Amino acid sequence: MEEAPHRKGILQRKMDADAAAYTSSSSFDHHIFDETVYVNIAHIRAIEKLGIISKHRADQAVAFLATLIKSRTAIPEQVEDIHIYVESMLSQRVPEVGEMLALGKSRNDAVVAAIKLKLKQKTYDLLLHLLETVKSLLERSIQDSETLFPVYTHLQRAAPATFGFILQAYAIRLYKAVPGLSHIIEACEESPLGSAAVAGTSVPLDRNYLARLLGFRDISRNALEATASRDFLLNCVSQLLIITVILSSFAEEIVLYCSEEFGLLRMPEEYAATSSIMPQKRNPVVAEIMRTKAAEILGILAALTGILTRQPSGYNLDLQQTTPKLWAAIDEVESSLNLLRKMVATVEVNREKAFSACSPPTTAVEIANHLTLHYGVSFRKAHTVAGRISRLVSANQLDERSLKQLFEEESVKVELDVEDVLSLMDAGRTVEAYAVEGSAKSSYVAALSRKMLEEVASISEKVVSEKERFHKTLSMLLQ
Repeated sequence: MEEAPHRKGILQRKMDADAAAYTSSSSFDHHIFDETVYVNIAHIRAIEKLGIISKHRADQAVAFLATLIKSRTAIPEQVEDIHIYVESMLSQRVPEVGEMLALGKSRNDAVVAAIKLKLKQKTYDLLLHLLETVKSLLERSIQDSETLFPVYTHLQRAAPATFGFILQAYAIRLYKAVPGLSHIIEACEESPLGSAAVAGTSVPLDRNYLARLLGFRDISRNALEATASRDFLLNCVSQLLIITVILSSFAEEIVLYCSEEFGLLRMPEEYAATSSIMPQKRNPVVAEIMRTKAAEILGILAALTGILTRQPSGYNLDLQQTTPKLWAAIDEVESSLNLLRKMVATVEVNREKAFSACSPPTTAVEIANHLTLHYGVSFRKAHTVAGRISRLVSANQLDERSLKQLFEEESVKVELDVEDVLSLMDAGRTVEAYAVEGSAKSSYVAALSRKMLEEVASISEKVVSEKERFHKTLSMLLQ
């Protein structure tokens, strides 16, 4: 392919081949291939509207650019970027239009427009993946709303709950990420087109018309900010980091609970691997890789932050290096959500071991609550009594004599025998005795999950509708 025509003015010599390859974005511009074509089509219609090119030539150009999207030809390595590629290809077919593509339009405003279009599309997809994962967690939480399972603090058994309660907690954490992803879409609603390279253009383009053609809701208010700011990328990856922190926490629990030491869960073989030398191993490798994603996304966020710091206002080619990292971050999160959804649906609970882990003395606080609520014992005193009972249970020394002696030593006058104490500490009874909303009581868990499923369905429907409307707007450009 011939050298880009824009080099034939002030520059007299060809760019060094190694330098050209070093600065080229052709290897990753395929991410915004379609979007760049859409931006150029919109610009063609805008300069046609000004009477600079004829409708006939504009139609010819649009028809050709539509074939580029359909064929999706790889960008040659020697080409500087996707923008030069599209201009060169169009100039060969419809030179009257191709040679006008840079009139009032710079790669600086065009690339931001393309990135925003692509990011908007990817965020719609990511939102739907997130909501599907939340749905999977909620559905399984209903299924296991009565499946006793311990919950921990400081990695020590804290209280009896249910597996459904734990899954619901993660569903809520992920659900709270929905507004953050929606905010990313909002940040992509300003069209930069018409900003040109840095300060606007003397070509009287109708910026609102350009925005409408591409589905933007508004236009940027300052050309300098529009072309050089990538703050919205930091916001995006920050939201992705929040999601991966949640995924990492979930994955860590899966790894721990699937270990022989805990033995509370069993990972399906489809998401496990064995050792090349130790045949007895059943390694939760998918969850182990999932644990790494928070660190990986944090690394991308650090890289983006580093690239964007100390940037003088106005476009610098440093900004080119941000976008491949953005796409990589989104892909990592999307694949992780997909695998989490699959694991949640199939992971097996060792009900017997989980029940055992919930049994006394895990439920000792119920003794303290009972002494306070039914006998008026101060909670601090009741806490001490419950702690001593817990120690007796752990040592298998709880009997009528030791219990009576304990009450006497603590000056607690109550009518409780060993059977009463053990009944109060029954795991199933304890879970069903939880009296506040948001607790692990099975009916609360099931009711909330069902309510949230309705909310998720409603939001998903809205996202699908917005996504389809956006795609329809872009597809109309090809007609």
